[in-house]
Amino acid sequence: MFIVLNADEIALLDRQDQSTAGDGGFQSMLVGFQKALRRGTSELKLTEDDVQRIARYAFDFKNGGWQTRLVGIFGRTLGANLGRKPA
Repeated sequence: MFIVLNADEIALLDRQDQSTAGDGGFQSMLVGFQKALRRGTSELKLTEDDVQRIARYAFDFKNGGWQTRLVGIFGRTLGANLGRKPA
């Protein structure tokens, strides 16, 4: 699926320093999304695995601050559950 990020969402995505890509799963995921973002059209291709990973980092781990950032980046396009189907 392709989503289109707005300027505020891109700014939140770009807050992740690219040098942190090797620091952990969350950092690596965001840096990967930065690299995959089509800057000219603001389009980002997400696989089903990406969507599941976004929801997992947002909801299944202790609050480390990244949850709010993920909702800020993806909440508008993926919904409040970030693409996760209700149980």
